[in-house]
Amino acid sequence: MSAVQATDETARAAAPRKPPEADVSALLYLGSPAARILVAIFVASNAAFTVATADVLRAPWQSYLAMVLVSGASVLLVRRHPDPFPLRDTAAILAVVTVSTILVATNLPGDGELGRATWHLGSNTWLLFILTLRRRALLAWLGMALMTAITVAWGVESGRGAITGALMLDTHIGILLVATLFASTLRATARRIASFERRQLGASAQQARNAAAEEIRRTRAAELARAAVPQLERIAGGGPFTSDERESFIITEAALRDSVRGRSLMVPGVAEAAAAARSRGASITILDDRGALPPDGEAVERITAACIGALSAAERGRVTLRLVPVGREAVLTIVAVDGDRVSRVTLGPDGRETD
Repeated sequence: MSAVQATDETARAAAPRKPPEADVSALLYLGSPAARILVAIFVASNAAFTVATADVLRAPWQSYLAMVLVSGASVLLVRRHPDPFPLRDTAAILAVVTVSTILVATNLPGDGELGRATWHLGSNTWLLFILTLRRRALLAWLGMALMTAITVAWGVESGRGAITGALMLDTHIGILLVATLFASTLRATARRIASFERRQLGASAQQARNAAAEEIRRTRAAELARAAVPQLERIAGGGPFTSDERESFIITEAALRDSVRGRSLMVPGVAEAAAAARSRGASITILDDRGALPPDGEAVERITAACIGALSAAERGRVTLRLVPVGREAVLTIVAVDGDRVSRVTLGPDGRETD
């Protein structure tokens, strides 16, 4: 009977499980070696721009500090984490965007060409771009609004004008708009991928269930053939039958009935104990109204031991083993009747006796 139970376990294990939702981070391979290489290039570029423009700055240390902050934020952004990106980390990114913009903007000269001295605008836009892809688009636009407000205020304060400050960000605003549209498309693609994976997994699970069911049928047919065919051939051959043969017929019929009515309980030890009890003259009934034993291995061992103990103690009379339907406090009841004596044992989900 163990082969049947093993096949049954395969069928139960084939139940479909929901696959993890595909997200943009997975599609872009954020956290991969390639992503880390891009971050390294990003950090090196920021450092190069900062060093190259230090001579036009009033306080170069401010730009160096901004470069360190932006570089650290880039490392944080590509770490592995299911989307949406954590709010706490998102707040840290927005803080870096705001602080770095203030540090560099207040450090820029009031006249002359700025060149790469405004490297922070492109770098911060890149941070907001990735933040948008990681399902924080609204907060990314908040970051862009803060960066725009600071830059416009710098333009007014420096005498370059608010329009000049605003125009410094027109391209970056367009880039963030592209990121927003791109993220929306990627999320739609991710949903289609997840839907396809669910369908594929469901089809595989159904195929496994069908294969397991077919294996169960073949195994039970083989067991029936081994147990019943020789007996049926002997009966078809006609009597007379010896008392041993008659007893063998009865035990075989009872074992077949147990395999149908008490399937989950028919582990080898219980099946052998039931056959031995019947050979001693006891009437054994095994019922499975539950469909499965508890998933806890120790509970199964206790239940099996209790069943074997009750069957081994039966010299005559009747013993009924019953797996109780799901939803009740008890899992198994054992009722033994020997003349006027009636004993009842109830086991809980942990396989221990209950009051």
